[in-house]
Amino acid sequence: MPAPSEKKKIAIVIPRFHPDVAGGAEKLAKDYAEILKEHYDITIFTSCAKDYTTWKTELKPGTEEWEGLRIRRFPVLQTRSMNNMNQILELCLKQGKDVPIGLEDYFLQEQGPYLPDLVNTVLEEENKFDLFLLVGYLYYPIVKLLPKLKKPVLIIPTFHDEPPLRLPVYERTFLPKYSYSFNAPEEAEVYKNRMGTLPTNYAYIGTYVPMPDLAKTETEEDSESVSLLTLGRIEPAKGFGELFRQYDEWRKFYPSENIFLSCIGNKHLPDSLIPSSVHLKGFVEQKEKEKLLNDCYLVLNPSPLESFSIAMMEAWSYGKPVLVNGKSDVMRGHCERSQGGLYYSDEISFRRSLEYLLEHKEVGQRLGNNGKNYVKANFTKEIVTNKLLGVVSKLLD
Repeated sequence: MPAPSEKKKIAIVIPRFHPDVAGGAEKLAKDYAEILKEHYDITIFTSCAKDYTTWKTELKPGTEEWEGLRIRRFPVLQTRSMNNMNQILELCLKQGKDVPIGLEDYFLQEQGPYLPDLVNTVLEEENKFDLFLLVGYLYYPIVKLLPKLKKPVLIIPTFHDEPPLRLPVYERTFLPKYSYSFNAPEEAEVYKNRMGTLPTNYAYIGTYVPMPDLAKTETEEDSESVSLLTLGRIEPAKGFGELFRQYDEWRKFYPSENIFLSCIGNKHLPDSLIPSSVHLKGFVEQKEKEKLLNDCYLVLNPSPLESFSIAMMEAWSYGKPVLVNGKSDVMRGHCERSQGGLYYSDEISFRRSLEYLLEHKEVGQRLGNNGKNYVKANFTKEIVTNKLLGVVSKLLD
């Protein structure tokens, strides 16, 4: 291993990066940065935003050091209006392959985060770095940087089968000549279906979750109570409006007073869509999150769009079964490979699957144990570290 002064330099570009930001892509970037800093000199290029819905500048621009990482923040020059962005996206999609490049650029600027200074700085300083990691396919700085970079690049795209991916700009940008790290085989299929081929070089890495020391964790004694849990941002795109409606309707036919649905995560959903049968916990500290995971019986994930699902891995690390939205090919694939949970496709299969798991606890326990073994075999820190270092080492050769 080279001396510290001789460490090769890696730049990670991601729209948001902050300890208080709890998104999946952000956790992955943080995990990768912490793994790589043991062997390389790491600089993170990111925005001053914490809220992805607005990209409002909240953090101080400039350079800061955080736990051995150099973070360079740039102010976002335009806040985001979801309504404006969606209207422009609709205009783009209506024109199909004939959409003008100028209109696509307008969409990218509205999608944000609009960081021309970040883009220009990275390009000006490109020769200072040996490798670039670009996290997230959808966003302005990634799309603007990738075609112009001459140094080796590893793209962690977190692709979803979603409307923006149909825009020609993404087909022109994410060419198969680049190296990719996909979070799951199903994400690679999204790429293949959209681009017509798989990339020349790609790997499946994902990220890790720590395995809890359950011997040190006390479990609630009230065995009569059954706790259901969700993890992550509570927003329409993650399927929470539909989940809450289906759950509340189901409760009318299954009116047990001992079943509770609790949701961890920041709320981006109107109060009118949150029934009284749902208990919102908001953002919680790690210790409380661990207790809620330990005490729950089942973890739900209603998102139709996932490129990995850290929530599933966290549930399985505690030996909990999962019930997930089968519209997500990635989560369905995890369930099938692990035999660690069930998935539903509509309201009827949601009700039947939930009732089956509630009435067959021994099956739930077996599913949870299967999921735990799956995480141990694929997504521990040691396994992810070895995969990531192997991919990075080849790109730096």
